[in-house]
Amino acid sequence: MTKTVTSLFHSEQHATAAASHLKQAGIPADDIDIWTTPHNLAPLLEDLGVSRTDAHAYAEGVIRGGTVVIVKCDASAVDEVVGILDKEGVLDLDEQQAVWRSEGWEGPVAAEQAGDLTGSSEMARSRTDSTGAEQTEVVVHGRIRIQSRRAERPVQE
Repeated sequence: MTKTVTSLFHSEQHATAAASHLKQAGIPADDIDIWTTPHNLAPLLEDLGVSRTDAHAYAEGVIRGGTVVIVKCDASAVDEVVGILDKEGVLDLDEQQAVWRSEGWEGPVAAEQAGDLTGSSEMARSRTDSTGAEQTEVVVHGRIRIQSRRAERPVQE
């Protein structure tokens, strides 16, 4: 199963160093995206299975000068990817959101009112889209989010 690993870095320099180390570890360059501008970032992340709250928080991080790294990898490579990202100084998205909120940032209020989950150091959550055909599991691994999507075939009656 393909996983999508997302992380926020303080600077483009840190993100580029992480990407370089990922490539050295055998992750194909085509599977690593570095975002330094927020344009279309939140919708892209939502399409990849990132929660609306997290997607908008990543975009806010980029607006504030950070850089987002998105890595697509096999489930067997997730631990190695997370280890490399952790070594390069990835930021804690939950802590960043708390700081931004204290400064007046509201984030996607509608998602919070709908009960979107955030704020745990190690947790799993899943959701199903309105058609019931796709389930997204999100694992918060420290400061890094890991999304996996399973397409489920509708039951034929």
